[in-house]
Amino acid sequence: MSTPLITVGIPFYNNEETLLDAIRSIFAQTFQNWELILVDDGSTDGSLDIALSIDDSRVRVLPPDGKNKRLPARLNQISQAARGEFIARMDADDLSHPERLAKQLAFLDTHKEVDVVGTSMYILDRQMQPTCKIIAPERYEVIVQNRFKGVGMAHATVMARAKWFRQYRYNENNIRSEDFELWMSSISESMFSNISKLLYFCLGPFTYSISTYAMGKHSGAKAIWRYASSEIGKLRSAYYAGRYYAHIVVYTGCNFLGLREWLVRRRYQALTPEEYAEANDVIAVIRKTEVPIRRIK
Repeated sequence: MSTPLITVGIPFYNNEETLLDAIRSIFAQTFQNWELILVDDGSTDGSLDIALSIDDSRVRVLPPDGKNKRLPARLNQISQAARGEFIARMDADDLSHPERLAKQLAFLDTHKEVDVVGTSMYILDRQMQPTCKIIAPERYEVIVQNRFKGVGMAHATVMARAKWFRQYRYNENNIRSEDFELWMSSISESMFSNISKLLYFCLGPFTYSISTYAMGKHSGAKAIWRYASSEIGKLRSAYYAGRYYAHIVVYTGCNFLGLREWLVRRRYQALTPEEYAEANDVIAVIRKTEVPIRRIK
């Protein structure tokens, strides 16, 4: 088997309704020198059966252990198992645009100083229809300028050099804001960038429970305290950490008033008619892409 240039890693947990389409979107790529690593996080539905049914030598399912170790642990597992020079992140309920891998690879090839590159993305509603977008900032200075409030990188969209992922491992105890801690722990020695083109389709966080949201903000506040205190002092760190807890109060209040989805959508931008049409065309291409499936005896 030839050595792949790109490893795409998809951890999954109870994603039987979306996993196959996520896999289809990798088979639909214009760049084909990839391997796909699938890792189960203790699913109790049919997700693992779907992963094991893929009949292509480029697809590897890491040996399942039946445990629910959560995302950071599985991402570290993928980076250790990857054979590619580059690693591309992806979530099991999302889709990659067919040009995603080609454009991110070309960017990293021509920008040797950049360690990690993300993309702008479409936001999908519960029916997996494009509904809005996030246009990611391209320049490093803009990406990190408000870093204590949030770094301008969409985690699931990123591609990085494999050696970078192995140098900066995820904190496996940070369950809901592992990406924010990753940026904070690496930011002083890394260069980030984004491609402004919409190259990713992300299922919108319209169904987050209050407890899930609160856990993420609490984890983010702890990361602020760990990494910001030495740079900006404890007083300013406490201010930024306090903002995270204030967000929990606002989110809870909006949930009580039935305004949660409105609050979430405020983060996004409207699609133009042309973008909406293009997104639907791309999704149609992905869903028509054939994935080789082993016959069940």
